[in-house]
Amino acid sequence: MKRILIFLLFAITVALLGNWIIKSLETLPEKDGTWHYCKRKTFNALLSLKRDFYSNNHVPLCKNKIDIVILATENDLATISHAIDSAKGLVMHPINKIYLVGADLKKMRDIAFEKNAEFINENEVVPINKTELSQKLKHEFIKLNVDSFTQFEFCLIIHANTVLLQTQVFLRSDKSVLFSTQDYAIERKHVVDSILKLKKYHNLSFFGPIMFFDKTKLKALKNRIEKLSNSAWTDCLNNKNISEQNFSAFEMYANFILTFFPKEAMITSDRNSKIPNEYAAGIEWQRGFLSRNYKSLTFQQTTDS
Repeated sequence: MKRILIFLLFAITVALLGNWIIKSLETLPEKDGTWHYCKRKTFNALLSLKRDFYSNNHVPLCKNKIDIVILATENDLATISHAIDSAKGLVMHPINKIYLVGADLKKMRDIAFEKNAEFINENEVVPINKTELSQKLKHEFIKLNVDSFTQFEFCLIIHANTVLLQTQVFLRSDKSVLFSTQDYAIERKHVVDSILKLKKYHNLSFFGPIMFFDKTKLKALKNRIEKLSNSAWTDCLNNKNISEQNFSAFEMYANFILTFFPKEAMITSDRNSKIPNEYAAGIEWQRGFLSRNYKSLTFQQTTDS
């Protein structure tokens, strides 16, 4: 019996120490080495095993009212309505307004009207000359500019190819939820480091289809960019030396929050399932099948990297 107790005490100590090591901020390595990779995989596994009591339960409505931005491309026409409906039904916050931001297409305007969302032409909210930007970069800049056209302090951004499957609460005990994802690329961290100079980072990815923004902190992020670059944040980020492929507004925002406001954020697993968008026609079946185990479902372009 004594040996069993000693073993259990040892196992608990190792688990707690390991969890602390995995979660700690660390200097960003040049490459994603074996140790770096194993720590991340272990922490993501622990996050996945941890039950989220805010998902698929009788969750009371959070008191904090938010705006929701559905960011769409022409390729998302088959899923936009479902993305909006799932946000209305499963986001457990009072919703002030839902904005559908995308190309100025009649089909998108019709969907916005049908779903009682406010349509915004993406070219009207891109903070720099839109002719200079690819579609991807245009949307990254719009994410960082949501404070210019939304009304409430908190804003949820959802890619229009993503459908929520479980109840979601994004502000818990005054802490903003940040989703850890499986789409890690150390190159994205290096891009963040080149812009924000944070020095140390969580060995996790926050690159995904959903992000919850506190607009006060978003403004603080842009102020830091301007202070470090001695230029407007738009001028600093609209830079050919910054990798377009690895530039992520969500990754930048999450790392900034975890560095300067760590007690005001919490990390949880995104539990997101990805399938090719050719299966979007069976979206209702997919939602019912996956909702037991996943929080959201993303329909990806088969050509996506």
